[in-house]
Amino acid sequence: MKIAIIGAAYTGMEAARYLKSQGHTITVTTTGERRIAELEPVSDRVIVMRGNDREKMRELLSGQDAVLMTVAGGMVEKEGKFVMDLDLYTDTYVGTAECLVECLDAAPDLRHIIFTGSWSVYGNAGGADEVNEDTPATPGSPFQQVYADTESILFGAATEQLNVCVFRTGTIYGPQVGFVPRQLKAQALPLAGQTVPFDGDSPATIVHRDDVVNAITFALDHRLSGIYNLVNDISESKSVYMGKFIAAAGGEPINWVGHGTGPKTLSNQKIKDAGYGFLDPLAEHDGEGLL
Repeated sequence: MKIAIIGAAYTGMEAARYLKSQGHTITVTTTGERRIAELEPVSDRVIVMRGNDREKMRELLSGQDAVLMTVAGGMVEKEGKFVMDLDLYTDTYVGTAECLVECLDAAPDLRHIIFTGSWSVYGNAGGADEVNEDTPATPGSPFQQVYADTESILFGAATEQLNVCVFRTGTIYGPQVGFVPRQLKAQALPLAGQTVPFDGDSPATIVHRDDVVNAITFALDHRLSGIYNLVNDISESKSVYMGKFIAAAGGEPINWVGHGTGPKTLSNQKIKDAGYGFLDPLAEHDGEGLL
């Protein structure tokens, strides 16, 4: 297949490497020329572009069989701190999706669009304890709304010929930027003994980077369409899972005061029922490559 990958950062770059190793012809995009040398070995073509560039998007889509939208962005530095900029975040996701859909006439042979979104689009899931793909999304912040809007734009382009598949992923861990050192310890240890306005009873929701890449490959091979939650089998709550790292460091427990504001379980049964088997269902391979 000829596959275009919009956004070749952590997950997208590994998807390019793996799919190219399987014999596919890969085109990747990046917003900075400094990454061309890094991306050339894992792809057949590198295009420097922003997601809202119509001319470049048409160039990218021409002749493609599938498009993966694995974008990430919205982080800016202000006063020495990195913060999320909503306008930039919206443009990265919604702007790219709008541009992609508007330029589909340049890709008459396109058969598949796959978007790696986020489970956070569920928000508080309307108070539901158990959440699956049939649970209505109730975004609770403008950033969560961005994911909902992006999904809506892409699903609006679906036809009998063109499948659209959305993976609502958990927080991604894996090689180089393992979840435990980069996310959990960074989040948990400074919060030891503190009161935080989040729901500690909500699920930990994590997934290995290579399970995301492998699920993308599975979706292409099996022509998946629709929404699939992509999280591993860790069923512990944030308070329990993060509490382990705090306890190991000798810190005081976090006081979670957002009790009842989020879902309690997030089902991954739909992707399993489709035939997918997780590479790292219990988060035992943080820091390791699995493909």
